[in-house]
This record gives sequence, C-alpha cells and structure tokens, in this order.
Amino acid sequence: MKRHQTPCYREIQTQQLLNKIFLGTMSGTSYDGIDVCAMLVDSEIKLLHFASYKYPAKLRKEIAQVIEHQTLSLQHYSHLNFHIGLAFAKAINNFIVHHKITKSQISALGLSGQTLWHQPQGKYPFSIQAGDPRVVSKKCEVNVVSDFRNDHIQLGGEGAPLVPAFHHQIFASDEQSRLILNIGGIANYSFLEQSQEFTGSDAGPGNALLDAYCQKYLNCQFDKNGLMARKGCIHLSSLKVMLEHPFFKKRHPKSTGKEVFNLPFIPKTLLKQKPENILATLTELSALTISQSIKKKTKLVNEIIVCGGGINNIFLMERIGYYASIPLRSSDRFGFPPQSIEAMAFGWLAAQRVSEIPLKVGNKSGLLGVTTKFKS
Repeated sequence: MKRHQTPCYREIQTQQLLNKIFLGTMSGTSYDGIDVCAMLVDSEIKLLHFASYKYPAKLRKEIAQVIEHQTLSLQHYSHLNFHIGLAFAKAINNFIVHHKITKSQISALGLSGQTLWHQPQGKYPFSIQAGDPRVVSKKCEVNVVSDFRNDHIQLGGEGAPLVPAFHHQIFASDEQSRLILNIGGIANYSFLEQSQEFTGSDAGPGNALLDAYCQKYLNCQFDKNGLMARKGCIHLSSLKVMLEHPFFKKRHPKSTGKEVFNLPFIPKTLLKQKPENILATLTELSALTISQSIKKKTKLVNEIIVCGGGINNIFLMERIGYYASIPLRSSDRFGFPPQSIEAMAFGWLAAQRVSEIPLKVGNKSGLLGVTTKFKS
C-alpha cells in the first residue's frame, strides 16, 4: 500500500504529531448510535481501539422524526444540536475512560455529527450536521475538527461520501484496482485505480429503507441477517417503480440521504404486501442499484472490499455478490473491522486538518474541517 507524499515544509509539523492519538467518530444515516475509534496516523495508519454506543432512546426518536418528516424549527434545531453534542461527548468520554487513554495523548477528534439534511445541489447547497463541536470540546477537553461536509461542498464536491481519500490511503494496491463498498443506511463506494487515482460516489439505499420499514411496521430495529427477506418474493411492479427514481439516473459522482430514501419513498402498493415480500423487494432494490453502480465503472474492478454495518445483512451481501460477479471481501481481512472504517476516516480527516494537508476534491484542493480548540 502506498502513502501520499507530503510537502517538505510540512515534515516538521507532521513529526510533532508522531505517536499522538487521533479520535474519530461516526453516526450515519441509520442514526442507531455513535461509533468511536482511537488511531495513530503515521507512516502507517493503526487502529488502536473501536467501540459503538447507542443513542438515548428519546433522542433517537427525535432524530428519526426530523429525518422522516423533513421539518425542523430553529428552536428544535438548537435543542437537537446541543443534545446530540452531549450524546457524542458522553460516548467519547466513556470510550476514553474504558480504554485508559490519557487526554494529553490526544491531538484532535474528528466529529462527524449527525446528518439531519443533505442538499448538495441547487443555488445554495449545504449539509446540516447536528452535534455542537463546542459542547464536545468542552465536555471532552479535546480539540475538535468538524463540518467537513460543507467545506467539501464549497470546493465543488457533494459533501458525501467523504471516505474515498481515506480508502485510498489504507486500501490502494500497486497490483490491482479495488472497489471499496461501504453499506450503511446509504451505500457508497470508492474506486481505487491501483495506487494512482480514486473516485467515490453514493450508490443509493443500503439498509435505510429496510430499517425504516422494520422500525415502523414490525417493531424491530432491522431484519437480522436478512432472514425475513430471504423468505419473501420480489414484488416486481413496485421494484420497477422505485428503480425509475431520478437519483438512479444521475451520473456519478452523486450523493443522497434519508431526505430521499425514507418511508414515503416506498410505494403504497408495496406496503400492502406481506412483510417478507416487502423486505425481499427492498433488499433487491439495494442489491440492484449497488451492483449497477459497480458495473458502470468502465475500468476493470479486480476486487470488492466491503465495510459498514450492512455487511451483517447476509442475504443482501449474497444478492450483491450475485449481480456483481466479483469476489466480495470483508475489510476484516485487511485488519480493519467493517464498522470501524467510517469513524477512522473522520479521525484521519482531523489529522489532515491539524497537519494542514489539503485534500483534492475534483479539480480543486483545500483544507476540510473547522477546528474548535479546547479552552480550559
């Protein structure tokens, strides 16, 4: 694997960060909890610790209401921004205590925040990530780097996915081209053309629609291992309707979120079917649109590395493998637990910001993230 070269005038500053720990956090479009990792960013990237923490049930319900109904007053945003910040801070402090990390060892923390709205297109593109970095910095007594997505948009990107540069850092190979598939609520991929170039894009729903249906109608968080979906039959007319959505016709790179792929997206005719048939159809939608994104690559993909919580949906993985006709390998085989990758990406992004290393976004380069320094 090949590491990017950094300019000479950065070397002294980079040397000062050696053996410093960076923390990364992630709460994705499934909003089921907060992932936290500790890592070293040196000549090699090393994961030290990883853990996941659940959101408080009341807060998770509030987040779900905002995302599903797409309404948010300024007063409610202020409330959510503060309390999501508190939830992140509690998870981070529990992580620090449990893993016996000395705070003086921590250089900075990369804060993902919780995506409430993502609108990368239009006259005024923006992305709302709730979780006040000032609250996190004060409660955790660390420097916090946040708001990566809006900087990405200002440079001409989509604000998502943010992980391709990190995927390139840890997975690029001199021998073969790889596609890194991350399946969360939304599925995204990074295409690594050996160790040279990389691109990334969202593909469409991963588990977003499956989980939304289970939580609303079946009183469970998700279809474990895809067992219910495996028993069902695909409702072809509903699948065809969903595949006609404009997002799937857009050119890559593109990004999306639960403001598109939520319960109202599911056709009413499909919701009248048996639960196992609904889940089978939604699983097929995810598998088809993910594999279609892979097949749109005009250059050869030798290997697919899968990460994200969606890797646990065994039936979905089988359906993707069926359509892709390329071996699927877990990121575990490369020493990185599948669910840790996105949190690690935010830790790495924080390290790039602290070291003032610009990242390439399309034809432009710039620094991503805003630093909130801890003031004792």
